[in-house]
Amino acid sequence: MKVGPKDGAASRPPLGHDHRARADSEASHERTPEYEDRKSTSDQLPRKVIVGTVMQPFWGMHPGLENRLRLLTDIVDRLQAQSQKHYGRGLDLTVLPEMAVTGEGAPVGNVMEWSYPLEGPVKETFARKALQHHCYIVVPLYLLEEKPTMSSSNAAVLFGRKGEIAGIYRKVQLVVDSQTDALEHGAIPGKEVPVFSCGFGKLGIQICYDMDFAYGWRELARKGAEIVAWLTQSPETTRPVPRAIEGSYYIISSTWRHNASIFEPTGKVVSQVRWQQSMGDPSGIGNRLLENNTLVQEFDLSYAIVPWSATLKNGELLTRTFGDKVGYRYYEDEDRGVFWSNDPQMTIRQMLRSLSLKEEREELEHARERYHEAGVPESRERENPIEAHEDESSQYGGQRRRTTLYNLTPPPPPVLLGPFGQSVCKTVVSEFSPIHDSEPALIRL
Repeated sequence: MKVGPKDGAASRPPLGHDHRARADSEASHERTPEYEDRKSTSDQLPRKVIVGTVMQPFWGMHPGLENRLRLLTDIVDRLQAQSQKHYGRGLDLTVLPEMAVTGEGAPVGNVMEWSYPLEGPVKETFARKALQHHCYIVVPLYLLEEKPTMSSSNAAVLFGRKGEIAGIYRKVQLVVDSQTDALEHGAIPGKEVPVFSCGFGKLGIQICYDMDFAYGWRELARKGAEIVAWLTQSPETTRPVPRAIEGSYYIISSTWRHNASIFEPTGKVVSQVRWQQSMGDPSGIGNRLLENNTLVQEFDLSYAIVPWSATLKNGELLTRTFGDKVGYRYYEDEDRGVFWSNDPQMTIRQMLRSLSLKEEREELEHARERYHEAGVPESRERENPIEAHEDESSQYGGQRRRTTLYNLTPPPPPVLLGPFGQSVCKTVVSEFSPIHDSEPALIRL
């Protein structure tokens, strides 16, 4: 069991107040025509969210649907109890690992032979559990699609707080079998990357191999996702870092082995539960529920990323001024931190403004403007606005937020990095191919 620290001493809502009691709009798929620059949420009042995730393998012979559903609901109950114990209220979101209902046996065979329909025990079990705990639950399985398609998808079903089906994501980037060229044992790929409007904010979902492809992550950022549930057999911790930074969202991993982690928009791991030697071999766990394999964490979706400054003093200035009405995690090794308000009547942006502090995005935008004036090539990145978009959300107080969209020019010359993002060398002597300016450069080393 692992429970993350509270987002500041004053992070609990006022006495008698449950932010989850706000009217939940039905989860919906939102589409926008073009890529959007991410909007800051620092102008919104605090939105504390508690999420729960788990590290639990599902290899071996399937124990039968009834037994598997019992194990999964035991995980949900355990996470709910941890949330109540450490935060004084229940979960907002529970995330289960990829294929948690289905598992993966050996030999696997055609996916149609081990898929389950949504109607019946799966729907009834998790609708009842979501309603009981008044939380959203992400339930992954190989989903037997309704007739007449007779097909199966690697899917994640989102149950709402009232037990309703709030949405379904079907994995887009299926694994390709290196020997047969089949897509994940005969599954069919999804065609959409939806964002679900939940009571706490906007949720996206990605599944395992989706991590290796930018498309889904950029779609989620474009559509305004604030949290991405990443359900996966693979316990990667390097690739999620640039995804979280680029998308400006929290990533919740729910895995089969090694670790389950929560990444914040700075790319840092907020909290993590790791595999212990006493747990044994992941492939031999069967349907046994592990101990100390769950993770609960609270964070605030109304936040600001603030860079180093002499006056900030690593966040001490805000603590001296606002006491426990402000919370933050500052990283000296990155010269920046994420800050949020614990005052239900004051935004973190108002706090920063009162101290003449700027967010990182504001400083970067100001730098681009100065670069443009000085003729620096990087400034061309944003010099051609193509559309202005205004978005009004009644869910967050009817605030209007304006976003400018831009045509992007080719990037500056490449930097050589290793396969996992590490710097290979500082100086590259190379020979560039004479190709068109709009195409990427090829480097022969």
